Amino acid sequence: MENHERELIEKAVESNFELKKLYTQHLELDTKLKKLGKQSFLTAKEEAEERRLKQLKLRGVEKMLKLATT
Repeated sequence: MENHERELIEKAVESNFELKKLYTQHLELDTKLKKLGKQSFLTAKEEAEERRLKQLKLRGVEKMLKLATT
């Protein structure tokens, strides 16, 4: 997520419960991805989980941007 997108979402999150929930999930996914990224080797299962988390995170960003700009 780019800085201007993050700023837009952070401003809108204060007045939109659904957006706040999505942003919280986004931060949780980011934490999980960082934890996986610190590992020097990922098993096939961990790689699949990393892909799944990235997809969820991307879908969440798209939803947040849609909510923040409407």
